[in-house]
Amino acid sequence: MAIPDLAPITSAGLLVTDWCPARCRHCYVSAGPDGSRWMSVEEGADRFSALARLGADPAGIHIGGGEPFGDFDRLLAMVRAARRAGLDGVGYVETNAYWATSPEEARTRLVALREAGMRQISLSADPYHQEFVPPERVRLLYEVAHEAIGPGGVRARRWRWLREARDTAAMAEADRTALFRDFLARYAERMTGRAATQLAPLLERRPTDAFAGATCRDELLSSRHVHVDPDGWVYPGTCAGIVLGRATEAQPLDGVLASWRLADWPRVRTLVEQGPEGLLPEAEIHGFRADPAGYASKCHLCWSIRVHLVSSGAGNGVFEPSALYEEAPTPATKEVSR
Repeated sequence: MAIPDLAPITSAGLLVTDWCPARCRHCYVSAGPDGSRWMSVEEGADRFSALARLGADPAGIHIGGGEPFGDFDRLLAMVRAARRAGLDGVGYVETNAYWATSPEEARTRLVALREAGMRQISLSADPYHQEFVPPERVRLLYEVAHEAIGPGGVRARRWRWLREARDTAAMAEADRTALFRDFLARYAERMTGRAATQLAPLLERRPTDAFAGATCRDELLSSRHVHVDPDGWVYPGTCAGIVLGRATEAQPLDGVLASWRLADWPRVRTLVEQGPEGLLPEAEIHGFRADPAGYASKCHLCWSIRVHLVSSGAGNGVFEPSALYEEAPTPATKEVSR
């Protein structure tokens, strides 16, 4: 049976920066304080225009990062650009609330974004974020957003955690690790990016053949959602580091998507038809050896193979950007001013 090409895209996220004041252990784009890439307002406007031409639903269009509030003027201008591009604003903007140190500052920024066209503010709250961002800032922003935008204008990644949130930075490492393990049992995370080195060791591992037949067809072809990073690399769904192409001034986002064919991307086809295990023969040619401890998920296996191929110089324009694969597997550090 023939495998279809990419399903029509109905929503998208602009990952406008890889900068973030936190270095969360679960971050699948490995954002952090050393991030320096930013999408320009003009580039964002071009991508919004492409999404308007595609007929994307504005409710499913969001701005994230990294942490987009790291440059608020840029963020506000980008939200305004969505309306000029022909969209009815943006569905939501993601933030970890690190900047919400007073009700007055939070209200001023939220009202400005609402008037510019932001429908919702989306709060990133979980034990990994609260290792860097004090939970009282998240609660403050949640309460102010209810007033400034309305009850339907605020969402949180983990609603239950928002009520019970603890300052995980103040916990002993053993207690923090136990909390992370318990939270992973309740809420699965993508074992890619930083999570592959810092959270996967907390989970049960399985050998590579346990993932035989675990294809990536739905994730790569059927999500109807893409993310675009600061350099224009287009990721299918949440599979950061696997690209469908690169949006540029000469080839805008809708052009990248309209011209994309599975037959032109053999590695993507391998993942669609066979899953990560299908990449093993090629990876082994480049010196990859499976971890005897096994892997926490098919995504963990996929990420490990991709890291090896990129480090071996065999990324071949499919596993991009190379910087995403270069972070050293060091423990999380407290680099946020609390």
